Amino acid sequence: MPSPIRFYFDFVSAYSYIAMNRIDKVAARYGRIVDWNVVELPEILSYHKATSPRDQPAKFAHNQKDFPRLCKINGLPVNFPPEVPPYGATLHRLAFLRLKKKNTALAKRFALAVDHHYFGLGKEVRTARQLRSACKLFDLDISVREIKAAENDKLAHKALKRSFNQAIGDGMFGAPFMVCDGHTYWGADRLDHLEYDLKRKIKVPKGYKPFPLLSNFTERNGPLFHRVRNGVITFGFRVDARHLNPREVVHGGWLTSFVDVAMAKTAMFQIGRDGVAPTIHLETDFIGPIKAGQWVECQANLVNRTTSMNFVEGVVSADGTPVARCSAIFKVPYNLRKQ
Repeated sequence: MPSPIRFYFDFVSAYSYIAMNRIDKVAARYGRIVDWNVVELPEILSYHKATSPRDQPAKFAHNQKDFPRLCKINGLPVNFPPEVPPYGATLHRLAFLRLKKKNTALAKRFALAVDHHYFGLGKEVRTARQLRSACKLFDLDISVREIKAAENDKLAHKALKRSFNQAIGDGMFGAPFMVCDGHTYWGADRLDHLEYDLKRKIKVPKGYKPFPLLSNFTERNGPLFHRVRNGVITFGFRVDARHLNPREVVHGGWLTSFVDVAMAKTAMFQIGRDGVAPTIHLETDFIGPIKAGQWVECQANLVNRTTSMNFVEGVVSADGTPVARCSAIFKVPYNLRKQ
């Protein structure tokens, strides 16, 4: 099983608010889990003799515009919080660690609730009662007594120290900070870099390698893979959450896009040409559902051709079971026709 992604955050970090709302979704697409670790960001900065962005006028002025913009891009509510940052967030951290010891999922929801209250709604969350109010808005039944108990929870205090030491060992210098398979990523925007790397670690059958198709659409939904064996080319992809419709099966639009690429490229491979052949006609009959985690292949064949047209048929299978059949006509550009 792939190793977890270590995720370091702090309640005083605005950009952690964005990453907290995205990282589990990104990881789930590729079969990864996320180990959330809260740290004292001021202590991390102090260790590196670094200053807070709030103490750097130019950077802070930039962040005041950049942070709301990034929240809106990610569909998150954002309101400028009170003037003084929640540097008295020790209770937040200890409460998170106390909850994590009992229930990881509950601890994550607590963290999301607190930062939603502060960075999303712009409301203060310093006291146990304020933290309790933040939880109630997230339908979390965490009592004031339970939150206050974290102040004297020795195990939570030890866990906070361990988080700091582990973060320093991982090279953390700012928040949010992620570690995956020995690679580090800093900042909410670097989740895109993390996902880029995760795509290229997708488990595929032996002999398959990424197919170098320069297409923004395919890059966002891929990668696609291909294998050449005994003169036959086969295309495939691994299903993840990006490919699913509301019924939790592969969206027909994506499957059609996949077979379009697979059949067009198979035909060009079989005529010994490499290039883009525009689609004239495409039909896909859906035989069965395709679910998350399955390996999908398209085996196609050039059944006829003219000087300017390729006629192709194909079958799509998921983990070896046929799930679709397809046919298409592709126009071969003049410069790719056999002279």
